[in-house]
Amino acid sequence: MAQHPPRRAILGWLGLAALTGTAALAQDVEEFDPTDLVPRRFSPEGFAALDRNEIYMAALALRRGRTIRIDGCSPEASAEIIRTANADRAAGLEMLRRQCGG
Repeated sequence: MAQHPPRRAILGWLGLAALTGTAALAQDVEEFDPTDLVPRRFSPEGFAALDRNEIYMAALALRRGRTIRIDGCSPEASAEIIRTANADRAAGLEMLRRQCGG
């Protein structure tokens, strides 16, 4: 039986190229992040109308590095209000009224 080393080498290189191409395509696929749906800006009235789950998603987006602003507040005050409202909604809304005039 005849040996075909060039053919094996070509098939080996083709297999390696296919694996590399598949890995490159797999990198472009990204999991959906539900915090991408959280708005980056809220009015004080809009924030006060959020339910518990929406406040949790806003707090999660903050932990993941997003900046979320409440109109009339600084970014730092907005983040603190969101974190406080996540732990205790009433305290967060009171802080919103005091700091942002909402």
